This record gives sequence, C-alpha cells and structure tokens, in this order.
Amino acid sequence: MTELFQTILLRVTLAGAASAVALRVVGGGALREIVKMAAGLLLLLALLQPLSGLSLLSWEGWTGTSQEDIDAIREQNTQTAMSTVAATIARAVEQRAEQEGFDCSVKVTMTNDADGILQIDRVTVYYGGSDAARLHELQALLTEECGVPASRQELIAK
Repeated sequence: MTELFQTILLRVTLAGAASAVALRVVGGGALREIVKMAAGLLLLLALLQPLSGLSLLSWEGWTGTSQEDIDAIREQNTQTAMSTVAATIARAVEQRAEQEGFDCSVKVTMTNDADGILQIDRVTVYYGGSDAARLHELQALLTEECGVPASRQELIAK
C-alpha cells in the first residue's frame, strides 16, 4: 500500500512540474486555456492510473468460501423461503376458513417440483369437532384456495 502512495505522489509531482513548465512557456490567450485543461487531465491521469491495477475488492483472493458453503447457504435460503411461503399460505387459508365458519388450524408443507419450482406439497388441517359434518366443504375450500387435490390433503380432528 505504501508503494501505491509513493507511486501516486511521484506521478502527481512530475505531472504538476510538467504542467507548470508548460503553462509558463505558453504565455496567455486561448492556447493557455487548452494547456490548463491538458494539465488537469494529466494530473488526473497521474492520480488514477496507479489505482487501476488495485484489486482490493477482487473475489480472487477469497479462499474461505467453498462450493460446499455456497450450497449450504443456498439450501438454507430455500428452506427459509419454503417456511415463509408455507406459513403465509396457512395463515391465509385459516382466515378464509374462518370466514366460512370453520374452526381449524392449518399446516402447509412446501417442496420443489422437477423443474425446481416451489409448490405446495401437503396441507394438514386440524379441525374442530363441530366441523366434522362439513369436511367435504373444507376439502373443496382447500382445493379452490390452494389448488391442492384431496389426495394431498390431510384432515385431522383436534
């Protein structure tokens, strides 16, 4: 890092000296304005050119992140997404069932299909004793609201 600052300081000093000499030789007029602009660009180039080789934020030096770590993080993110989506769907189904007069709690499990798309795997409903006579309505509600066929629904009395 010290070498970088020394290089920048040396280049800026040389560019400044060259610019001062050029401005002294030119005199006045329109040419002086052009030389001023060129001197400014020269100073900017002297400052930025050494920084172009700097790679502090490069990914090349990171040896601590292995493919296994990346896969574990990806799996954790997938599980978090699945549980969040499942909880949201369960809450929405419970509210909808409550509107229809059912006293139940819902548990939803998610899975990825063959294409990797997140979908509902199973819906488990814990219903109250008074709802036993209306189970077919509850199953129809689950099929309509979640798109889950009766084969992937599980209805359990509380």
